[in-house]
Amino acid sequence: MKRFAIALLFSIVAIGCSKKGGLSSEDAGYVNTTLDLMRTRANVKPGMDSAVVKSMLDTVYRRHHTSRAEYLAQTSALGDDPKHAEAVYNAIKDSVGIK
Repeated sequence: MKRFAIALLFSIVAIGCSKKGGLSSEDAGYVNTTLDLMRTRANVKPGMDSAVVKSMLDTVYRRHHTSRAEYLAQTSALGDDPKHAEAVYNAIKDSVGIK
């Protein structure tokens, strides 16, 4: 699961160029969901039952009023606009303290 989060972040960074301006409320929701998923995945222990992990992740999606499919579709859509993708990635980086 940690690999998925890392792959997600790298895919976003690989897409982007810079964009000025703030994020929309939809983008802010995506960033918050991503951060919550990262925190949840960081708490997954080796050997943890996959049903428990899935339940933990599903709880995050419900908390953010989305589904895994919607989240992945939004992630894929970032590839359509590299500048937008970088702005979203930068917001995630800023939130976790990556320089």
